[in-house]
Amino acid sequence: MIRIRIAAFVAAAGLALPAQAAPVPTDPVQRCRDLIPMISKATAEDPTVGNVTPLGDTGCRYTDLQIAISQYQGWMVGSLTVDRIDFKRFYTDQLPRTLSVHAEGIRFFAPAMPAATAYQMKLVQRPIEISFDYDYDYDADVLTIRDATFRGDRIGHITVTAALRGPDLDQIAVDTLPGDKALAGLSLQSLTVDFDNQGMFEGYALLPMLLALPDGETDPEGTVAAAKAQAMAQLAILVTAGVPKDSVAAIGRFIQSMPQPRGPFRLSIAPQPALAFSEMAEAQSGDPAKLLALAKRLNLTASY
Repeated sequence: MIRIRIAAFVAAAGLALPAQAAPVPTDPVQRCRDLIPMISKATAEDPTVGNVTPLGDTGCRYTDLQIAISQYQGWMVGSLTVDRIDFKRFYTDQLPRTLSVHAEGIRFFAPAMPAATAYQMKLVQRPIEISFDYDYDYDADVLTIRDATFRGDRIGHITVTAALRGPDLDQIAVDTLPGDKALAGLSLQSLTVDFDNQGMFEGYALLPMLLALPDGETDPEGTVAAAKAQAMAQLAILVTAGVPKDSVAAIGRFIQSMPQPRGPFRLSIAPQPALAFSEMAEAQSGDPAKLLALAKRLNLTASY
């Protein structure tokens, strides 16, 4: 849960804008300071910031941020760069059509932590890094996520790129998550996942996965084995759907290597036609015919 909140504060830099409708300040430093409260949308209180530096007319850099989630949870961020912002949209409560966020030097800290413990953690922790970059084509109504990356020296990295049709950013409220109606109009045009696991899965995803699966808390090894067997059985659908054999084999190797895969794994899909989110929900029913029809459209490739 703590790790999810790291991504939450970065997402907030683009999606949780403060409610206001005012003229854009001529002072670039003030413009940048006005962006700071949006980070608190994902935290318990406003962050503290060291230096605030404008980057031309569309960006800001913040150094030495301290973001407190609670008395016992928080994050220190060496540098946060937010760029490609249309400040006019920001000041009229509209989501940005372009955005680039890069946070590096991210370390855990707790406000109530004793000074000696905080000093030790500062020395032994390896910082993590997050980047997020997107743009929205208004005429085509397509949101392109050009980069969504989570990485660290000791954990590897995962990078996601995607293209979504139908988000209509001008119709999404800045202070609420999109509702079912908005999501129903979305469709996936493309998706690519690059994952080089060097401890990320074990440290960040394994426990939440076990807690979500039956018997995951009481029999974790058996639960993992059962999940892998079920996933391997589903590969037959990909073979029948005409997915290249080397891609199916790569996915199989990746499944078998869980829960400690090593080395780069890459998965790409480019559905034809674009895959509506409502169709994804239907596929979760487990109906073999629906799954096969879906797999035939994915244009899936994989390597491992």
